[in-house]
Amino acid sequence: MVNPAACPFCEIIAGDDASARLMYRSQEVTAFFPLEPATRGHTLVVPNRHAAELTDLTASEARDLGEAVLKTAQAIRSALAPEGLNVIQSTGAAATQTVPHVHFHLVPRWSGDRMTLHWPAGAAEDDQSQTRTLAVIQAALCGEQTTVEAEDRRQHLSFIQAVVTRMSQASSASKSWLLPLVTVTYGYAITSKSFFVALLGCLAVLVFGLLDANYLKQERAFRKLYDEVAAGRPIPAFSMNPALASPVGTRVNYWPDWPDVRSWAVAPVYGPLLLAGLGVAGWLLCR
Repeated sequence: MVNPAACPFCEIIAGDDASARLMYRSQEVTAFFPLEPATRGHTLVVPNRHAAELTDLTASEARDLGEAVLKTAQAIRSALAPEGLNVIQSTGAAATQTVPHVHFHLVPRWSGDRMTLHWPAGAAEDDQSQTRTLAVIQAALCGEQTTVEAEDRRQHLSFIQAVVTRMSQASSASKSWLLPLVTVTYGYAITSKSFFVALLGCLAVLVFGLLDANYLKQERAFRKLYDEVAAGRPIPAFSMNPALASPVGTRVNYWPDWPDVRSWAVAPVYGPLLLAGLGVAGWLLCR
């Protein structure tokens, strides 16, 4: 924490720096030229109360500062007619803040001036990571991390549980549909001695197996979301996006993963049926 008495901006606000080129000073805000302006008309706008970072401002101070920034920008545009204008605010050393007193740079711009700003190419996060980052910030913005009522959380959990139940029912239904289908297909292949019908039955097993594995994957994803919501993690209220429960940077794969395929609910059911179909097809091929 910097002592306001040692702050160069506080000295300017107090009128103790005779070399300062003061533009104006109100009860709340002061505007002045920096020691080494980057361009013609480069101006700093600061709150009169010493606040080290932007987040230290009160709501009223932020309003006063915002109005002063707008007023100063309009004056600069009117007086100097620049081709453009940068409004820059840096908070923290990592953001290049060198004076620990909140300040906004208003930098008039002309083509070919000596001011340079470079943004990195490409996105810092992929689409799914951006979605999760957005959700976390929105939750903090709305104060949901501390204001979610117990009843709202219970309702959110019930919504997620309904999806888990639906995925489980869909998995059961896929098995119920497949068993008579493969029975008819394999039986017809044997009685009619049709190798291709046996392969058709094998294909049906593969398709239903993939569907069932995907149902299992979705069920696991929503169960993880359930655990995150139950633990009070920063998940937006009533969000049904299971990707929010995954670590930032995790890539979304819409195909079943190997653990889903070899699960006891999938491999022991569809594996023997597929082997039986292949056995029938092999027997018919060798006849």
